[in-house]
Amino acid sequence: MNPWTISRTALFIFLMTTMAAGADKTPPSYQKGTIVNISSDHASCELEGIGIRKLISNCSNFQSGQPVDYRLKDDRVYIRRESGKEYKCSIEGTIENVADKTTYQQGTIKGWEKGTDIYWVGAHGETFPRDKTVYELKGTDTVYLIDYCGSFQAGKFSLGQTVNYRVDETDKDDRRLYISRDNGQEYKCKIEGQKMLERGKSDVPSTAPAPAAPPASAPSVQP
Repeated sequence: MNPWTISRTALFIFLMTTMAAGADKTPPSYQKGTIVNISSDHASCELEGIGIRKLISNCSNFQSGQPVDYRLKDDRVYIRRESGKEYKCSIEGTIENVADKTTYQQGTIKGWEKGTDIYWVGAHGETFPRDKTVYELKGTDTVYLIDYCGSFQAGKFSLGQTVNYRVDETDKDDRRLYISRDNGQEYKCKIEGQKMLERGKSDVPSTAPAPAAPPASAPSVQP
């Protein structure tokens, strides 16, 4: 065979192999999620994503409330690490939607304010500041201060908005308030504080003006 023909054939095979290898290295597509409800031994936790909630294993390196980038494949969840590599976690189960089986109370968003706190994450105790919006939710007999509603604080409410909510008292040290969403799921909010309302009294202070002082009597004029 002509040496020139052999060279061209070898170059063609090399180029095709390189292109195929490049196609196999297409970066995977990730979704945004949050790690919640880590077990006491960190053997399992829940991954809350958009429209999903999975019980997964291999959670030793995660912290509750930690935002993550993840992808699903077969019976595994792959969570991207800062190095670009992935944690491989087995899917132990799917958490069913409880919103349609729950009794809610009705409340009203009475106000909100911006705030900042310090967030801890990582095996080495790294910290960084993060912004938050604290909402004041007035219920039947209690006013709640809530924040971090849903993944990446997706729950955004407006002044005067009426919402359906429930309070989870399971963990006394980490009480949560759930707000029903239109799609049948819930926003999970952290309770920062609360106050009880007195029966028959409003939580809004009175703004009625004080009564005016009576006019001074005019001095008598002697003729």
